[in-house]
Amino acid sequence: MSVVESLPSRPLEPQELLELNGAEALEMAVPVEDEGRVTGVLIATASWVKGLGFDADAGSWTVVEAVSLGEGVERVDALQTCEAEILRFRGDDPDDLTAADAPGTYEPTVDGGE
Repeated sequence: MSVVESLPSRPLEPQELLELNGAEALEMAVPVEDEGRVTGVLIATASWVKGLGFDADAGSWTVVEAVSLGEGVERVDALQTCEAEILRFRGDDPDDLTAADAPGTYEPTVDGGE
């Protein structure tokens, strides 16, 4: 069973993403969202990076982009490529995003810590 086939037919809860990130078959699984339910996720192994998007109309996950890691292809570049394709899949133009609304700008806070 592939990773995509193992995902529920709905967005992922944060705890489910943590479980996916701990899967032995993957080196990493990170959300595109900064918080809340996950509808875009980047997954990676030593040999590839894939961008997965949840299609609400179909009620299923799909591989939006896949990049093989090989000679001359750095993981960070593959992650950025897949993230941009997830954004396009959602109808957003990654070139129009500002730093303030781009994925990865969420800064979690610790309650009672300051």
